[in-house]
Amino acid sequence: MPTVKRYAFVIDPRRCIDCRACLVACRAEWNVPLGHTRIWVHDGGVKGTFPDLYREFVPHQCHHCADPWCVQACPTGATYQREDGIVMIDEEACIGCGLCVNACPYGARFRNPETGKAEKCSACFHRVDQGELPACVATCVGGARMFGDLNDPESEVSKAIKGRRVYRLITDEVDTQPMTLYLAPIESEGVYPRPPEPLPAETFWKRVALPLVKGAIAATFLAQAGAFLLQLLKGEDEFEEA
Repeated sequence: MPTVKRYAFVIDPRRCIDCRACLVACRAEWNVPLGHTRIWVHDGGVKGTFPDLYREFVPHQCHHCADPWCVQACPTGATYQREDGIVMIDEEACIGCGLCVNACPYGARFRNPETGKAEKCSACFHRVDQGELPACVATCVGGARMFGDLNDPESEVSKAIKGRRVYRLITDEVDTQPMTLYLAPIESEGVYPRPPEPLPAETFWKRVALPLVKGAIAATFLAQAGAFLLQLLKGEDEFEEA
């Protein structure tokens, strides 16, 4: 009987150069709405003691926990976990209540403003099911992001952690058994580095420019519709006089 797969992410922060290729790939793969992100890179700032200094960049995403609180919080069963460990969201069953968003201690979920549904990293399950890597892993130029089956001793992730000490984002109060394993301790402040706030330009476009553009389009449409209606009524009057 074949062994059940247990997928996990393995992250080596020392290899991350913050090139953001993973973020671009994720946004393109899933059409992530402006101002939101499924994955992110936390800038921990400069670490170490002079002259041995370095800058800490830590990739993050949904950790596909072994004990996912989001699954427990979902009232409709829209959030569920596959047998291989990937935590999924059934958009048809999601009612957009946001309970799963609040339940995630890592801030890895958000409510899509366009669909009203919960959204997060799904480990690019459609690619994984075809034997491919998640988009973020496939495009990581430094090899900081890895993904694979921990139950397969020949997988990249199994080889990466063999004989190594690994770290997870857990505390005495919170332990969801995250299946993202880090090959180096995270030294930045804060237990759970959260997704970055939207850039000022993104916020301006989303909250100011986009509504104005939509309003202008709507006003133009109404003006054209009104002119057409007046022309139609004028035509009827001329027809009756004739």
